[in-house]
Amino acid sequence: MKPSIDPPHHYRFGEGPLASGRPSIGRRIFRTLTRFSIAVLIGVGATLGWQSYGDAAKEMLVARAPALAWVLSVSTTKSPVVAATSTDPMHYLAPLASNLDVVRRSVEQLAAKQEQMAQNIAALKAVEEDIRQKMSSTPPAPAQQAASIPQPKPPQPKAQSSAVQSSSVPRPPPPAAPQLSR
Repeated sequence: MKPSIDPPHHYRFGEGPLASGRPSIGRRIFRTLTRFSIAVLIGVGATLGWQSYGDAAKEMLVARAPALAWVLSVSTTKSPVVAATSTDPMHYLAPLASNLDVVRRSVEQLAAKQEQMAQNIAALKAVEEDIRQKMSSTPPAPAQQAASIPQPKPPQPKAQSSAVQSSSVPRPPPPAAPQLSR
C-alpha cells in the first residue's frame, strides 16, 4: 500500500491554523523587517564611525602595515582638527625630564649625605680606638681598685621589721665599677 502525501484531513477555512510546519506570513514578515532594521543600524553606525575616525584609522593602518598604503587613500595633508589635536612628543617629555632632574638631584644629595655619614663613623671609630688604647696603657688608680672590690654588708638583725630597717640603717650606695665604652 502506498502512503498518501496529503494530510489526514483537509484544511477548511475558519477551522484554525494551517497544519504545516511553516510560521504564519505575519511572523515571517516581522522577522524579515527585524533583520533588515538591524543591518541598516549596523551600516549607519559604521558610517558614522568611519566619518569620525576614518583618517586616524587609515593613518594607524598605514603606520602598522605600510604595504597597505596603496589600498587606503591616505591624504598627505592633515585636516585642521587632526593638526590641532596632534601635539609634539616633546610636549609630553618636558615634564618627565624636569621630574628626572629633580630625582637626580635628590640622589646626589643622598649620596653626599651618605659619604658624610661614612666619614663621621670612621672618625668616631678612630676616637673610640684611641680611648681604648689610652685606657689599656694607663694602670688603674688605687682608688679605682678599692672601689672595684665589693664591700661586705653588715649582718642585719631579723627581729626588726622591714620599715624599721629602712629608716634606721642607711644602706651604702653600690660600688661604682669602671665601665669601658665599646
